[in-house]
Amino acid sequence: MSYRICDNHVMKSPQSFSFLRMFALLALLAGGCSDQGDGPKPVAAKPVVVLKAYMLPLHDRVEALGTAQASESITITAGVAGKLEEVNFRDGELVRKGQVIVRMDQDEEQAQLVAASAQLAEHQREISRLEALLARKAAASRDLDERKTLAALTASSIKQIRARIGELTLTAPFDGRLGIRRVSPGALIQPGTVITTLDASGVIKLDFTIPSTQLQGLKAGLRIEARSDSLPGQIFAGQVAAIDSRIDPVSRSILLRAVVDNSDGLLIPGMLMRVTLLKEKREALVLPEESITQKQDKHFITLVNANGVAELRAVQTGLRRDGLVEIRQGLAAGEQVVVRGMGFIKAGQRVEISESWNRIRDSQYPAQEESR
Repeated sequence: MSYRICDNHVMKSPQSFSFLRMFALLALLAGGCSDQGDGPKPVAAKPVVVLKAYMLPLHDRVEALGTAQASESITITAGVAGKLEEVNFRDGELVRKGQVIVRMDQDEEQAQLVAASAQLAEHQREISRLEALLARKAAASRDLDERKTLAALTASSIKQIRARIGELTLTAPFDGRLGIRRVSPGALIQPGTVITTLDASGVIKLDFTIPSTQLQGLKAGLRIEARSDSLPGQIFAGQVAAIDSRIDPVSRSILLRAVVDNSDGLLIPGMLMRVTLLKEKREALVLPEESITQKQDKHFITLVNANGVAELRAVQTGLRRDGLVEIRQGLAAGEQVVVRGMGFIKAGQRVEISESWNRIRDSQYPAQEESR
């Protein structure tokens, strides 16, 4: 090997540089061949959380707004003019059918009733005496007939007087709760004057409309769920009692009436209610929304087959509610669907099941439909 001196430094010749480069290249090739001899390292199975698909009962749901009404409701008003003598109720009081609510001045009518009753009694005594005389042929039949006519006229007068007293005495026509009192004793009231209201609200009638496009499967007896913003968290169950016979030609909607139990008295007539009509009950497969991925207009799920390998499959979705999605095509009951971890695996890759949701209700999602 030759050396040369330049600027007081010892430098290697160009031939020595070529030799060193060749030596380094051989060293790298030897290292690469040694690594290849060890073989590829195995890829670890990715842990995932799966759900075994199973059937749940579902309904088609139609949302609407409705108004709560009492099953029976009236406004109590005066039928005739007169002075209000008695008020026999308190605001908001529960009353029974036939209970006297208010009584108007009826002294004159009561006096007429007493006089007419006494006159009728006199006619009846005279009829009995004439019948006895007629049996001995000591009286004329014409006298008996006249007395019977007078008795009948007096009885008719008594009915008229009692009817007049009935107009002056207002009673509850059914069991219910009275509203706010609008009059005071001693007031002179006229026909039509509002005294109070009466509502029988143990059962609520809930009227609401739905589009005429939802007529399929519509029938009496369908379940409804009602909610009110004034009672957050409360769900009131009921059923459709009647369907109107006509479609509104302007709104193209149809009126439905549902009945809801209100024995606890939480619902007040006039409330605005959010109504959910449950139609066409069926068994369907449902999955959590997070287990479904979307690419353009298609939906996919990731499954774990019997060999523990991930599989990507296209599915057709249906209804969505409370974080759940109905799967109409592409999935069979019993198949294991990846719920969490699908973003870290690819189709054909081996996976490891770290956790399994046997039922949707055991997860963070709402309970089954039939539990409501």
